[in-house]
Amino acid sequence: MSVCGREDARTSRLLVCLDLQRGSIADGQGPDGCLVNCRRMLEHAREEGWRIIHVHSKKADPADAKPIDGLHPLLTEPVVYRDGLSPFSNRIFRNLLASLGSVELVVIGYSKTSSFVATALIAFDQELSVTLVEDSVCPAMLDQETRDAITLLGRKTAGRFLTLACADDLIGRPRLRRVV
Repeated sequence: MSVCGREDARTSRLLVCLDLQRGSIADGQGPDGCLVNCRRMLEHAREEGWRIIHVHSKKADPADAKPIDGLHPLLTEPVVYRDGLSPFSNRIFRNLLASLGSVELVVIGYSKTSSFVATALIAFDQELSVTLVEDSVCPAMLDQETRDAITLLGRKTAGRFLTLACADDLIGRPRLRRVV
């Protein structure tokens, strides 16, 4: 079920690019245009002046650690390395969030589903709003079991913090589908 409403103007957006590293992909493309949507979201965030942070896995083999073509961070976009399931395992990431105050995390990337869910849960504990861009979450995107878990989580929290959106929702229209 979706509920629409006005976005709080006091909340800024932080695009979290999770594990957009070459070692994360097998064929270089990703399913159903997922990497194309990641590129679109990254370009949109840059055009709109959002803050952007790239989070890479510290455990990646050096040959696989390079960014995916077309998804390289700019010099002004910090890159931090996670050694746990989520970006919150990195102190610099946590400090950045603390310095930003009220911020909505918009999450894209090419990581394991557990990393996306862990990021959302920890953000909830930190009272942060999260938008998972479901067509920009790779490699398997959000399977039905994960969508059901996220929907249940949204219901249990009265939809206060978790939103599912498609890239077109964010790029073309100002409102998203709120999970309730």
